[in-house]
This record gives sequence, C-alpha cells and structure tokens, in this order.
Amino acid sequence: MRIRSTFLTDHEIALLHQGTVRVLENSGVEINQSEALEVFRSSGLRVEGKRVYIDEASLWKALKTVPDSFILSGRTQKDDVLIGNGRTVYAPASGPVYVQRRNERRMTTCEDYIDLLKIFQSMKEIPVVNANMTEPQDLEFEERDAFRLKECLRLTTKPLMGFTTGKAVSERCINMIRDFYGDESDRYRVMGVISPVSPLCYDESMLEGMMAYAAAKQPVLIASCSLPGASSPVTIAGSLVTNNAEVLTGIVLSQLLCPGMPVIYGGTTTACDMRMVSPAIGSPETGLFTYGVRGLSAYYGLPCRSGGSLTDAKLPDMQAGIESTYGLLSAAIAGVDFVLQSCGILESFNSICFEKIIADEENIRMAKRYVNGFEISEETLVLDLINQIGPGGTFIGCDHTFEHFRDDFIQADLMSKEGYEPWVRSGRKDLFESASQKADSIIANYVEPELSETQIQYLNGL
Repeated sequence: MRIRSTFLTDHEIALLHQGTVRVLENSGVEINQSEALEVFRSSGLRVEGKRVYIDEASLWKALKTVPDSFILSGRTQKDDVLIGNGRTVYAPASGPVYVQRRNERRMTTCEDYIDLLKIFQSMKEIPVVNANMTEPQDLEFEERDAFRLKECLRLTTKPLMGFTTGKAVSERCINMIRDFYGDESDRYRVMGVISPVSPLCYDESMLEGMMAYAAAKQPVLIASCSLPGASSPVTIAGSLVTNNAEVLTGIVLSQLLCPGMPVIYGGTTTACDMRMVSPAIGSPETGLFTYGVRGLSAYYGLPCRSGGSLTDAKLPDMQAGIESTYGLLSAAIAGVDFVLQSCGILESFNSICFEKIIADEENIRMAKRYVNGFEISEETLVLDLINQIGPGGTFIGCDHTFEHFRDDFIQADLMSKEGYEPWVRSGRKDLFESASQKADSIIANYVEPELSETQIQYLNGL
C-alpha cells in the first residue's frame, strides 16, 4: 500500500486542459524577446506583435518530444540524480536574501553561503545543490554569481542548479561548469529555472536564459509563481489555467529550440492574503495547487516540480512546522518529481534558516516514510508467529522482531522520544537546539571533496 494521489479526476484535468487551450488560442502569451518571437513565427504559429498563439495540435507536437525523465550529473556517477520516473527528489531553498541562525536575522554573507554548502553537501535527503539558494550581500553584485558557482564546484559533488537571468549570465554559468568538468556535451551538468511573468508573459532575461540552456542542451525547469487575485484569477482553477498556459508556452519554445531537451513542468503558485495582497505560502491552498500541478504534468507525461516546506513564519516556530508539513506532505503524496524549496525556507521565501534546514530534512524523512505506506502479504501478516506467541505473550524477544524492527518503522534523529525525566537529565533540549547543534557539528566536521589537479588549477584561476 502506497499513499500517492493528486485527487483530481480525469474530467477535472480535462477541463483544466481545455480551458488552457482556449487561453493559448484566444488570449495568447506575450513574448518580450525578438529572437524567441521569430522562433515561434518560423514554426508556423500565429504571432501578432509580441503575442504568440498556440493551437492544440502544435502544443501536443511539442510535448511529445519532451523526455519523461533524465539524469542530472554530479561530480561522480554516484552523485548523479534521476529526475522523473516516479522518484521524488528534494532540493534546497532558492532565492532568499536573508539568513537566520541562532535566532539572528541578517543579510547573507559569503561565510554563510559556504557554511550552507557544507550542510547541503552532507545531507542524505538533498541530492541536488542550488547555486541560487541565497545571495551573499557582502560582495559587489557583479561578483556574486562567479563566487557562488566557484564555491559550489569546490565544496560539493552534487548536481547543480544554475543561473538564468539573461544570455551573458546563463552562458557564463554553463561554461564555468563545463570547463570545470571538461566539455561533456552528452551529459546534463546544470539545470536552469525559468520563471514566466504572470499573467501570461515572459520577459527578455528569462527567454535569453532559456535559449542559452537550449543551445547548450541543458535542462530547464519552467514554473509559474502567480499571486491569485493579483497576477492570476482568484480561484484556484483559474490560476491553474493561466499558470498552465504560461508553462506550456515555455515548453513549446524549448522544443522548438532543441527538440528532446529535458524540461520539468513546474508550479509554485501559493495563496494570497488579500488583506495585504501578499503571498501566503504556508496556507493549505498551496498544497491544493501542488495537486493541480502534478495532475496536469502527469496528463502531459512530464516530470513535475512544486514547492515544499513553505511557511510565512518569521522564526522556526510552531507555525513554521505546521505550515511546512502541509506543503511538504502534499508534494510527497502527489508524487512530485522535484521538490524545490524543500528545506530552510522562512518568511515567505525571504529567509533561509540553518536550524530549519536540519529540521526540514527530518521532516522529509518522515514524509517519505509516510507515503511509502506498508506491505500487506503472507510474510508481513506473520500469522504463524502470532499463533506461536499466543494471548498474553510478548514479541520483544523474538528473532523476527530483531530482524525486522527497522522495516516498517524509522528511527527519529532529532525528535525527542525519550521519557520526561531522561529528557531533563540530557539537558532539556528542544528541536531548535538539537537542530542548531547538528548544524554546527556538520560544519565543524565537514571534509572538502577531493579535486583533480586540473580542477584545482581551474578554480584557482577564477
């Protein structure tokens, strides 16, 4: 028994798709980049000014060339990550400007960035590193991307998510990674994130980023992040339609540029607090959007991305735990292939928190265990053993118990499970303190991965 569902019926998915086709054919999507417009026009699609209209036949033609899975390569083969085929990959935070550590909130520094990389490199549940997980503010703006990529390549062995804001930035990112590894054009070394501008627009920098990744035959993740009631309709269904039109337009462009280019279908639209017209990313509706996004991506046969441990809480408190679990468990139950923002997020995407990263990883372990369900078979029913022990007996000393007690039950790492008195004797630590100590320990005991002499020389020359 496995717990997997998007909870949407085939009829509901069909209604969302049909509504999207009407938007693509009648409203179109605005494309603010001349080369991209020419690509659409040359393919035979209707282009009026900056607006592109996509018919259903052209849409399905493009969708058929997108692979349903691909491997994002790390430094060694054991670091490679399969995306798609039903396996959920959990990825770090993306984009916060502030960092929180030991209840202090401040602008991110280079030291913070390096410490975060050490933690993510050491985490078993996070197999991907995001160069844009945060942005050091103690460097000049034009120095930040090179610093972040250099440290990612030096301190981690995991596959990378790169930068996409414009042609120059994207090409420099791709070339740095390829130069570090040596040009291996048949491997997917870096994945870019492409974000439409809701409602129904793409700006020049994202389109240039898409074209750079397509030219290098590297995968992209295309995800809408609208604000219902502001940049998309106030209904969940209406927002899913406009988001779908935006993402599908980007996917069509990707396949016109590079047929067979891997693309992840994404969505990270959340609720909107209409009192302030601001994101409410920790609301339960965020999970409902996740089910819609996964249902649509499955309908199109595409790997899917959603958000994960999302919260509007300003501290790693009870609110953060409750809200993050809603988002994370929704992604796990829906069977999302790639969960970005799966650990560390606070303050509506604005902060990344050391302690919450550690706690969220524990929550990921529990979510994975939950959706894996349990097996019901002759072997797991253990009827002979039940009969052997009989009424009033105990199973604690049985060989079967010692052999199988880890099969159905996970052992908590951070969560307090001992009795009250032992907990007091051990220092009365709460989850925050345990997570803080673990983060400190990971950083203190981190061992830098080995580099080849060529790689050392390359990084020293940057």
